[in-house]
Amino acid sequence: VAEAQRDGVTPIAGIRIIPVFKLKAIMALTQAEADALLQMPKEFVEVTPLEFPNSQALCYVRELRSVDRRELFLFDFERGNRNRARLKYQTRGRKVIILARLDLNGPAHRNPPNAPHRPGVRLACPHFHRYIEGFEDKVAFEPADVPGLTMRDLANGVICLEDFLKYCAVQSVPNIQLTV
Repeated sequence: VAEAQRDGVTPIAGIRIIPVFKLKAIMALTQAEADALLQMPKEFVEVTPLEFPNSQALCYVRELRSVDRRELFLFDFERGNRNRARLKYQTRGRKVIILARLDLNGPAHRNPPNAPHRPGVRLACPHFHRYIEGFEDKVAFEPADVPGLTMRDLANGVICLEDFLKYCAVQSVPNIQLTV
């Protein structure tokens, strides 16, 4: 089949195969585009309460949309399986591009050696990732180093969730329901 494939088209199945490096180039955003998406006012599509488990492992995705209804976003919430204290809040644009992520009580992160912020430095949790052109979400920041991010209590996962959603310009946050 590999020999019969030309220009990314498999004659048998009629499927176009796009190499990963081409797909990545198509999906890349400029810094201005990423900043505009992150700052765009958003709202949850479903207004049902956000479940916040105190001790259960959890991973769920909720849809967000821009208030003008032109863009769709995804909000990911994850509590670790092995380390139940680990929390991850993440906002994605265009379904796959991580615009912002807050990691709490998880593993440390080492920035790339050529990163524009603290190159090669290992940052413990909590740390914050935001889209950086050319690096995507590979660069971590101390929360205090992120312009416009106010974290009221890094030891409280619910307050961190509220602060993260505010940073991501989410309007009308549904009730946050604590579960066992």
